[in-house]
Amino acid sequence: MIVRTLKDAENSDRRVVTETWESTRMLLKDDNMGFSFHITTIYANTETHIWYQNHLESENRTRHFIYS
Repeated sequence: MIVRTLKDAENSDRRVVTETWESTRMLLKDDNMGFSFHITTIYANTETHIWYQNHLESENRTRHFIYS
């Protein structure tokens, strides 16, 4: 069993940040679970082209609103 907190993953090289998105990789191929699991945020008003050559993706989309 792998026990890994989001906070631990965010404070490691499992967190990747770019200009248009950021992703925390909770499970990767090296974890030998047979799948990967990422928590990804795509920033509003940006465009990101993604090509999944070697795997499928499942998404859970949410919207976050910030009121000022």
